[in-house]
Amino acid sequence: MSEKNNEKEFLIEKLKGLFIHNELIFAYYCGSKAYGTVSKDSDIDLVAVFSDLGGITHAKLDGMDIFAYGLDSFIQRQSISDELPLYNLIHADDFLRAEENLIYLNEEFKSEFEKLTSIKFDKVLPDFLDSFLLYYDLLINKQEAKVKRNYHIYRVHSIITNYKKTKIYDVNISKEVVNKILNYKKNWASISDDVINEFKGLLKDIKDFRETIKEDDGNET
Repeated sequence: MSEKNNEKEFLIEKLKGLFIHNELIFAYYCGSKAYGTVSKDSDIDLVAVFSDLGGITHAKLDGMDIFAYGLDSFIQRQSISDELPLYNLIHADDFLRAEENLIYLNEEFKSEFEKLTSIKFDKVLPDFLDSFLLYYDLLINKQEAKVKRNYHIYRVHSIITNYKKTKIYDVNISKEVVNKILNYKKNWASISDDVINEFKGLLKDIKDFRETIKEDDGNET
Protein backbone atom coordinates (compact mmCIF):
# COMPACT_ATOMS: atom_id res chain seq x y z
CA MET A 1 0.00 0.00 0.00
CA SER A 2 1.33 3.47 -0.91
CA GLU A 3 2.25 6.07 1.68
CA LYS A 4 -0.66 8.23 0.48
CA ASN A 5 -3.16 5.40 0.96
CA ASN A 6 -1.66 4.62 4.36
CA GLU A 7 -2.23 8.23 5.40
CA LYS A 8 -5.83 8.12 4.19
CA GLU A 9 -6.50 4.88 6.08
CA PHE A 10 -4.99 6.45 9.21
CA LEU A 11 -7.15 9.58 8.86
CA ILE A 12 -10.34 7.60 8.26
CA GLU A 13 -9.64 5.51 11.35
CA LYS A 14 -9.06 8.65 13.42
CA LEU A 15 -12.23 10.34 12.15
CA LYS A 16 -14.42 7.32 12.78
CA GLY A 17 -12.88 6.87 16.21
CA LEU A 18 -13.39 10.51 17.17
CA PHE A 19 -16.98 10.55 15.91
CA ILE A 20 -17.79 7.01 16.92
CA HIS A 21 -21.54 7.61 17.18
CA ASN A 22 -21.88 9.36 13.80
CA GLU A 23 -21.99 8.04 10.23
CA LEU A 24 -19.24 9.49 8.03
CA ILE A 25 -20.46 10.42 4.54
CA PHE A 26 -17.29 11.89 3.05
CA ALA A 27 -14.06 13.59 4.04
CA TYR A 28 -11.53 15.58 2.06
CA TYR A 29 -8.38 17.62 2.52
CA CYS A 30 -9.13 21.31 2.89
CA GLY A 31 -6.86 24.24 3.81
CA SER A 32 -3.41 24.35 2.22
CA LYS A 33 -3.85 21.12 0.27
CA ALA A 34 -7.10 22.30 -1.29
CA TYR A 35 -5.62 25.67 -2.18
CA GLY A 36 -2.21 24.50 -3.40
CA THR A 37 -0.29 26.36 -0.69
CA VAL A 38 1.22 23.43 1.21
CA SER A 39 4.55 23.93 2.96
CA LYS A 40 6.60 21.64 5.19
CA ASP A 41 5.05 23.40 8.21
CA SER A 42 1.45 22.90 7.07
CA ASP A 43 -0.99 21.02 9.30
CA ILE A 44 -3.36 18.39 7.96
CA ASP A 45 -6.69 20.16 7.48
CA LEU A 46 -9.81 18.07 6.93
CA VAL A 47 -13.49 18.61 6.23
CA ALA A 48 -15.61 15.68 7.38
CA VAL A 49 -19.35 15.46 6.71
CA PHE A 50 -21.64 13.20 8.73
CA SER A 51 -25.22 12.15 8.10
CA ASP A 52 -26.39 12.54 11.68
CA LEU A 53 -24.19 15.22 13.22
CA GLY A 54 -25.92 18.35 14.44
CA GLY A 55 -24.34 21.63 13.33
CA ILE A 56 -20.59 22.21 13.07
CA THR A 57 -17.73 20.97 15.23
CA HIS A 58 -14.06 21.97 15.14
CA ALA A 59 -11.54 19.55 16.62
CA LYS A 60 -7.74 19.26 16.80
CA LEU A 61 -6.17 15.83 17.06
CA ASP A 62 -2.65 14.51 16.44
CA GLY A 63 -1.63 17.37 14.14
CA MET A 64 -4.99 17.42 12.37
CA ASP A 65 -7.42 20.31 12.14
CA ILE A 66 -10.87 18.80 11.64
CA PHE A 67 -13.92 20.77 10.52
CA ALA A 68 -16.89 18.44 11.00
CA TYR A 69 -20.32 19.19 9.58
CA GLY A 70 -23.72 17.59 9.63
CA LEU A 71 -24.94 17.15 6.05
CA ASP A 72 -27.54 19.91 6.41
CA SER A 73 -24.95 22.34 7.77
CA PHE A 74 -22.53 21.51 4.97
CA ILE A 75 -25.23 22.15 2.37
CA GLN A 76 -25.85 25.50 4.09
CA ARG A 77 -22.14 26.22 3.88
CA GLN A 78 -22.00 25.54 0.15
CA SER A 79 -25.14 27.63 -0.33
CA ILE A 80 -23.48 30.48 1.65
CA SER A 81 -26.30 30.63 4.17
CA ASP A 82 -26.10 33.57 6.57
CA GLU A 83 -27.15 31.19 9.34
CA LEU A 84 -23.55 29.93 9.55
CA PRO A 85 -20.48 31.75 10.91
CA LEU A 86 -18.57 33.83 8.35
CA TYR A 87 -15.37 31.87 9.05
CA ASN A 88 -16.98 28.70 7.71
CA LEU A 89 -18.54 30.41 4.70
CA ILE A 90 -15.34 32.04 3.45
CA HIS A 91 -13.74 28.63 2.94
CA ALA A 92 -16.60 27.17 0.91
CA ASP A 93 -14.43 27.23 -2.22
CA ASP A 94 -12.20 24.47 -0.82
CA PHE A 95 -14.90 22.05 -2.00
CA LEU A 96 -14.09 22.86 -5.64
CA ARG A 97 -11.16 20.42 -5.39
CA ALA A 98 -12.89 17.91 -3.14
CA GLU A 99 -12.89 15.11 -5.71
CA GLU A 100 -9.12 15.18 -6.17
CA ASN A 101 -8.57 15.67 -2.42
CA LEU A 102 -11.05 13.01 -1.34
CA ILE A 103 -10.07 10.89 1.64
CA TYR A 104 -13.25 8.89 2.09
CA LEU A 105 -16.63 8.50 0.39
CA ASN A 106 -19.44 6.34 1.76
CA GLU A 107 -20.84 4.60 -1.32
CA GLU A 108 -24.37 4.82 0.10
CA PHE A 109 -24.14 8.60 -0.19
CA LYS A 110 -22.32 8.79 -3.52
CA SER A 111 -25.27 10.45 -5.28
CA GLU A 112 -25.48 13.17 -2.61
CA PHE A 113 -21.75 13.84 -3.01
CA GLU A 114 -22.05 14.02 -6.80
CA LYS A 115 -24.96 16.47 -6.54
CA LEU A 116 -22.87 18.73 -4.33
CA THR A 117 -19.85 18.61 -6.62
CA SER A 118 -22.01 19.43 -9.65
CA ILE A 119 -23.18 22.77 -8.19
CA LYS A 120 -21.66 25.70 -10.09
CA PHE A 121 -19.78 27.96 -7.69
CA ASP A 122 -20.59 30.97 -9.89
CA LYS A 123 -24.16 30.80 -8.61
CA VAL A 124 -23.07 31.54 -5.06
CA LEU A 125 -20.08 33.71 -5.94
CA PRO A 126 -21.81 37.03 -5.07
CA ASP A 127 -22.81 35.75 -1.61
CA PHE A 128 -19.39 34.16 -1.12
CA LEU A 129 -17.67 37.48 -1.88
CA ASP A 130 -20.08 39.35 0.40
CA SER A 131 -19.15 37.00 3.25
CA PHE A 132 -15.44 37.24 2.45
CA LEU A 133 -15.51 41.05 2.32
CA LEU A 134 -17.55 41.32 5.52
CA TYR A 135 -15.13 39.04 7.38
CA TYR A 136 -11.95 40.75 6.20
CA ASP A 137 -13.37 44.28 6.36
CA LEU A 138 -13.61 43.80 10.10
CA LEU A 139 -10.18 42.21 10.35
CA ILE A 140 -8.26 44.56 8.04
CA ASN A 141 -10.11 47.85 7.65
CA LYS A 142 -11.44 48.13 11.20
CA GLN A 143 -9.08 46.15 13.43
CA GLU A 144 -5.99 46.39 11.18
CA ALA A 145 -5.08 42.93 12.45
CA LYS A 146 -1.95 41.32 11.01
CA VAL A 147 -2.70 37.61 11.32
CA LYS A 148 -1.70 34.51 9.40
CA ARG A 149 -5.10 33.86 7.82
CA ASN A 150 -4.89 37.16 5.93
CA TYR A 151 -3.11 35.20 3.20
CA HIS A 152 -6.53 34.29 1.83
CA ILE A 153 -6.79 37.88 0.59
CA TYR A 154 -3.87 37.24 -1.77
CA ARG A 155 -5.51 33.99 -2.81
CA VAL A 156 -9.00 35.28 -3.56
CA HIS A 157 -7.69 38.45 -5.21
CA SER A 158 -5.65 36.28 -7.59
CA ILE A 159 -8.66 34.06 -8.34
CA ILE A 160 -10.84 37.10 -9.07
CA THR A 161 -8.15 38.58 -11.32
CA ASN A 162 -8.20 35.37 -13.36
CA TYR A 163 -12.00 35.19 -13.22
CA LYS A 164 -12.25 38.57 -14.95
CA LYS A 165 -10.41 37.04 -17.92
CA THR A 166 -11.86 33.53 -17.99
CA LYS A 167 -15.28 33.82 -16.27
CA ILE A 168 -14.27 30.68 -14.38
CA TYR A 169 -13.74 30.56 -10.62
CA ASP A 170 -10.65 28.37 -10.34
CA VAL A 171 -8.85 27.94 -7.02
CA ASN A 172 -5.61 27.12 -8.84
CA ILE A 173 -3.34 30.15 -8.65
CA SER A 174 0.01 31.06 -10.20
CA LYS A 175 3.31 29.94 -8.73
CA GLU A 176 4.19 33.61 -8.15
CA VAL A 177 1.13 34.11 -5.92
CA VAL A 178 1.70 30.77 -4.18
CA ASN A 179 5.25 31.84 -3.32
CA LYS A 180 3.96 35.17 -2.00
CA ILE A 181 1.45 33.33 0.17
CA LEU A 182 4.06 30.89 1.47
CA ASN A 183 6.36 33.78 2.38
CA TYR A 184 3.55 35.56 4.21
CA LYS A 185 2.47 32.40 6.08
CA LYS A 186 6.04 31.80 7.20
CA ASN A 187 6.97 35.38 8.13
CA TRP A 188 3.67 37.14 8.85
CA ALA A 189 4.61 38.07 12.41
CA SER A 190 7.80 39.88 11.34
CA ILE A 191 6.53 41.44 8.09
CA SER A 192 6.17 45.22 8.14
CA ASP A 193 2.79 46.58 9.22
CA ASP A 194 2.66 48.24 5.78
CA VAL A 195 1.24 44.94 4.55
CA ILE A 196 -2.10 46.03 6.04
CA ASN A 197 -2.30 48.83 3.49
CA GLU A 198 -1.56 46.30 0.75
CA PHE A 199 -4.41 44.12 1.99
CA LYS A 200 -6.73 47.14 2.10
CA GLY A 201 -5.99 47.80 -1.57
CA LEU A 202 -6.61 44.17 -2.54
CA LEU A 203 -9.90 44.13 -0.65
CA LYS A 204 -10.97 47.27 -2.49
CA ASP A 205 -10.25 45.53 -5.80
CA ILE A 206 -12.39 42.56 -4.72
CA LYS A 207 -15.15 44.90 -3.56
CA ASP A 208 -15.07 46.79 -6.87
CA PHE A 209 -15.44 43.50 -8.71
CA ARG A 210 -18.35 42.54 -6.47
CA GLU A 211 -20.05 45.80 -7.44
CA THR A 212 -19.80 44.87 -11.12
CA ILE A 213 -21.65 41.63 -10.38
CA LYS A 214 -24.45 43.73 -8.83
CA GLU A 215 -24.60 45.78 -12.00
CA ASP A 216 -24.72 42.64 -14.15
CA ASP A 217 -27.51 41.22 -11.96
CA GLY A 218 -29.44 44.44 -12.34
CA ASN A 219 -29.19 44.29 -16.12
CA GLU A 220 -30.62 40.80 -16.32
CA THR A 221 -34.16 40.53 -17.66
